[in-house]
Amino acid sequence: MFDQKSLKLFEAYDRQSLPSGNPLQLAGALLRAPGQLLRDLGADERVPERAAALFLLSAAFCAGYGAILGLFSGGLQPLMAAAKLPIIVTGSALLCTPTLYVFNGLSGSRLSYLQTVGLALLMSAALGLMLVAFAPIVWFFGVSTEGSAFMKALHLAVFAVAAGFGLRTLNVARRYMEFRGGSAVLGTGLYTLWSLLVVLVGLQMAWWFRPLLSQGPFHTGQRGLFFDFLIGS
Repeated sequence: MFDQKSLKLFEAYDRQSLPSGNPLQLAGALLRAPGQLLRDLGADERVPERAAALFLLSAAFCAGYGAILGLFSGGLQPLMAAAKLPIIVTGSALLCTPTLYVFNGLSGSRLSYLQTVGLALLMSAALGLMLVAFAPIVWFFGVSTEGSAFMKALHLAVFAVAAGFGLRTLNVARRYMEFRGGSAVLGTGLYTLWSLLVVLVGLQMAWWFRPLLSQGPFHTGQRGLFFDFLIGS
């Protein structure tokens, strides 16, 4: 069921510990030692503490990247983008949590709803962490170029990489929980379907809360689909 590479990785996770649950330590754990965090979520231990810390991490990371994103336009846009981006990223993850919970149930998982929230926030926190990793590069191009088309393409590429990292983190988490518990957590097909759903919701949230790269109101209230942006209408 698990290849040798996965078995070695999960065995390494088994040896990892995380004595405290403060957000800064969890940020490091997302990259280097997520074993204890995943064990806590899977075993229903300290889940409210872990979920709260992951929520704070996700919001803080996304707000930081949003502020840098908004610097391209200046004015109040850094503050507005810093407020919008956590809503878009973390809000999309939480909005899709009920679907994740049902999909988990269909896969035979016994995770509680709060544990499922923790998994969704794990994904959004990992996504936010990758956004922060690209923040210095985005800042440099933002202050050194006036090309809005290039900046849009750059941000789309960064978000694509960050979303891929966040979903990969969720995939590793579900497989590790299956490794430790022996029961399926979000089967592969349902994981793929949920990944597509959360990306679609995120794109629609970004469309609904636009603009991000130009001056404008916090929320226009205009209805539409993100396809309108992609086809340029």
